[in-house]
Amino acid sequence: MTSPTSAVQKPLANARLRIFLAAVAIRWVYDVALFAAMGREGLMGADSHGYLAAAQTMVAQASAGTLGGWAWLGADPGVMPIYPLFLALNVALFGSLAPLTGAMLQGVLDGVTCLMIYRLAQLIEPRFAPAAAIAAAVNPSQIVVAGLLYNDSIFVLFAALALTAATAWLRQPSWRAAAGLGLGLGLAALDRIVIAPWAPVVVVLLLLAQAVRGRWRLLHVQQVAATAAIFCLLIAPVIGRNLSQYDAFALTPQGGAHLALWIVPLVQEAKDGTPWERSAEAMQNLRRDRFGAQGSNPFANSKQFETIGRERLAQLGLAPLAKAWVTGMAINLGAPAIIISPPVAQLPRTGFFATRGKTPSEKIANFLFHSDNALYAWILLIGIAGVGLMRLIQLSGAFAVLRDKANWPTAVMLTLWCGFILAASGPVASPKYRLPLEPVLCVLTGGGVEMLRRLKGRQAAA
Repeated sequence: MTSPTSAVQKPLANARLRIFLAAVAIRWVYDVALFAAMGREGLMGADSHGYLAAAQTMVAQASAGTLGGWAWLGADPGVMPIYPLFLALNVALFGSLAPLTGAMLQGVLDGVTCLMIYRLAQLIEPRFAPAAAIAAAVNPSQIVVAGLLYNDSIFVLFAALALTAATAWLRQPSWRAAAGLGLGLGLAALDRIVIAPWAPVVVVLLLLAQAVRGRWRLLHVQQVAATAAIFCLLIAPVIGRNLSQYDAFALTPQGGAHLALWIVPLVQEAKDGTPWERSAEAMQNLRRDRFGAQGSNPFANSKQFETIGRERLAQLGLAPLAKAWVTGMAINLGAPAIIISPPVAQLPRTGFFATRGKTPSEKIANFLFHSDNALYAWILLIGIAGVGLMRLIQLSGAFAVLRDKANWPTAVMLTLWCGFILAASGPVASPKYRLPLEPVLCVLTGGGVEMLRRLKGRQAAA
């Protein structure tokens, strides 16, 4: 005799399986079509060639028996180890087909992300879950980025795990949720270091939520301490490598160059319209004039860039800094993912960062309405209209989430997560930087669809 619980669980399991298979099928069709039409370049972005070359080098070293010790974490300390290992496995197993198999495996992992989004929505409001998962399965941002040899899809899988585990803990504190949160945070950091500052924020937020609700227990502190311990254990090998080889108690040497060669030039552009590439070259020259040739220690080089970057930001002032950040956040929220798909991205045109404009708004207007490629401009404008429509649905979904006071602690956490990601990306604009927001946006889509369904039902009843 079938139990009532089993009778409920079986349809849910079947629904999740259908969502997973549909998501993977969509991504595989996209990958194979691009590979058939464009070869491996159909699956490659600007940074993909460097990732692939590093993976090929790692495989060659392993074949020669020279890959050992810290080298398993990758040759470049500026790249966290999970993605080089992922691509190296593809190169070792599939050789020249590694770009295709890598993208297809990313499609499978992104299918798992869709299941995480389903679970996240289910924890907030079960009625949101089906539409949220379908939104994830057909989400252009997830499909396009999963089809590129970038580390973002793997990152968002682990970020979705962390968000889902944190939401589960807020609903009902448990060791399982605490462990899932620590695992998600740590694995995400081993793929992209951007999540590291979020770890202490979410840990404190969980404890504050319990304190505000009057549910503070010593057990809760122990569980959150376990989250922190798991996170620290996972990132410890990277810190150990950097201490051992570079005498640096840090996770990455990326910060200084990012500040001086991206943030500063984009703030400068927001202030007076100076093109990004001119300011980036000027910062390179300034570092060389002050410190000489770069040394072999990337962390020392990063410190040099950080020094001149901080000085220049102080000179530029707060107003251009705020303008650059607001512009970048608006673009990251509003830009359609289709523009980074290789068939569109490789259309001949002037890129956004090279587009002229005395102000950010003028630059955006020139990029949108005065593009030197009409096809690209139409694709971009239609894509923006689609994104705008989705944002309206998601806004109504936010109201649907907030209708239940039990969701308020989770809503605060997810809002802070979105703000953190937008702030961390700052003025550097690309649809792929929006990807960590997609679990939240898909849940809001599910809420918006449910709101529209209720409204339609009321109108029919009237």
